[in-house]
Amino acid sequence: MVGVFAPFFDYEFMTRAALGGVALALAGAPLGVFLVMRRMSLVGDAVGHAVLPGAAAAALLSGGSTLLTTLGAALTGTMVFMTAGPASRALRLPEDAGFAVFYLAALAIGVMIASMGGGVIDLDKLLFGAALAIDNTALALACAAAIVTAIGMTLVYRPLLIDTLDPQFLRASGGAKWAGPVAQSVFFGLLALTTVASFHALGALMSIGLTILPAIAARFWAKSVPLMILSAAVLGIIGVLAGLLVSFHLAAPVGAAIVSCLVGLVLASSLVGPNQSLLTRSVGKASLANRAS
Repeated sequence: MVGVFAPFFDYEFMTRAALGGVALALAGAPLGVFLVMRRMSLVGDAVGHAVLPGAAAAALLSGGSTLLTTLGAALTGTMVFMTAGPASRALRLPEDAGFAVFYLAALAIGVMIASMGGGVIDLDKLLFGAALAIDNTALALACAAAIVTAIGMTLVYRPLLIDTLDPQFLRASGGAKWAGPVAQSVFFGLLALTTVASFHALGALMSIGLTILPAIAARFWAKSVPLMILSAAVLGIIGVLAGLLVSFHLAAPVGAAIVSCLVGLVLASSLVGPNQSLLTRSVGKASLANRAS
């Protein structure tokens, strides 16, 4: 068993990648659970794609500086997120259609900017990430995202949960009319921060995968929201470590390897998880049939 995890102890870049991946999994777990509960997975995907133009432009101007690339990614990600909703309402478009237009436009513009940089910008790294090559700055950003997310979600957990499950009750509560909008703003700010932090490891195309996929899998393991968050964190860590090992041994793109392992966890959870999986539903139907007979 130790031999399987030996690369994490024998190679510094694997240790750094594992630490960063675990931090991002912890940061993304509560955010992903609420995104799935609020049926807003597309919004998270839009933010993930929206970081590309700023990251590409900053990398082109700075020669690939991690800090400036991060700032550029945060700038365009925030701009797209803040303007997509109001623009959709102004144009009388469904909100999901508005986000689709914005994130596809951002992706196209980002690819064009990156291609204009010639050999200065590694387009594959921008699109698919390079978790095995993250530096100390990217690692510090991932750890900071985990800490800030933990603090932020602790502060807004109750109003955000009520706003998710029963928004009418929250609006009807005396003195709490501001709680829902404030909680949502904090939540989306944390989502933008975590997406930007994940960008260096998984790239623009797959950065949201570490947030959404463990949360989807967690629904098959737990019923209560706290247990879903815990399950999502554990599943995210498992997917990250498994993906890093697959990438290391098979020389596969690390972002694709991690997301593939996470998809595998979703499929396995949907088959054998203790909550509403195919197995539990089959057992339930068999029990009802036996009672009826």
